[in-house]
Amino acid sequence: MKVAAALLAALVLAVSLPKQAFRSNIDMVAVYPLVTGPDGRFVTDLRQQDFEAFDNGKQVEITIFSRDRQPITAVLLLDMSASMEDRWVRVRDAALRFVDALEPADRLRIGTFGSEIALSPHLAGDKAILSRVLREELWPGGSTPLWNAMSAGMQSNAVETGRRPIVLVTDGIDTSSAVQAPVTARAIKDQFMIYGIGLEGKGLSTRLVDLIGQTGGGHFDLKRNDDLGAAFLRLADELHHQYLIGFTPAALDGQTHSLEIRVRREGFRVRAPTQFVAPVRK
Repeated sequence: MKVAAALLAALVLAVSLPKQAFRSNIDMVAVYPLVTGPDGRFVTDLRQQDFEAFDNGKQVEITIFSRDRQPITAVLLLDMSASMEDRWVRVRDAALRFVDALEPADRLRIGTFGSEIALSPHLAGDKAILSRVLREELWPGGSTPLWNAMSAGMQSNAVETGRRPIVLVTDGIDTSSAVQAPVTARAIKDQFMIYGIGLEGKGLSTRLVDLIGQTGGGHFDLKRNDDLGAAFLRLADELHHQYLIGFTPAALDGQTHSLEIRVRREGFRVRAPTQFVAPVRK
């Protein structure tokens, strides 16, 4: 993976890890569901007893719960392929709104993909640094190595804990199908939350949308005149209104399990991962 020298220089500031609200033990699985009410608005005042968790169809006890705002450790990946050249300013300005919506404990790594995949070397919470990267370090050109970029983004946050969203902004579909299976497997195994913002063009692929659903993320499909900045603000709002739920799987077998998070309220909708890989009993 190539890393643009100027982007490396832009984020040389060392960033300390924030205090995490939750650190799981080796047997615990943590998920971050988003709940909306019948009116489509976020519901943020539910209690632990309002939730149910089902592992492979079997109800399991929720032992960790929080409705406090949890810090995010995100990677923002911007498509800089040749087809994006006439809209990179629009993408930059919208991404600046996302940066502005970050909260003090949040950290972000910015990356681009096109002729090369470039990732900032450090996570940062300093909005001035992140804004400078967006204003000075975007270079359109090349193809759309979307899945390779997603793989690089996950690798860059591999040692982090808590919520680790990978946010993709793209107008095209990566045809490099050979890398899709291992990227999908890693996203589920390591519990990365995938989000996609599809600009006018080919849109998000069916396989990517499926992965987004499996990881409990979300996606936006925008038309030419839609407000990209508003989509970024909606995304930030979603990330700041998720619950934390922790449970011990029914079987510690290292296998992929189905997962369902329910709310005991009529008309309420829950968005959460639909699969996870159980830890192995030591």
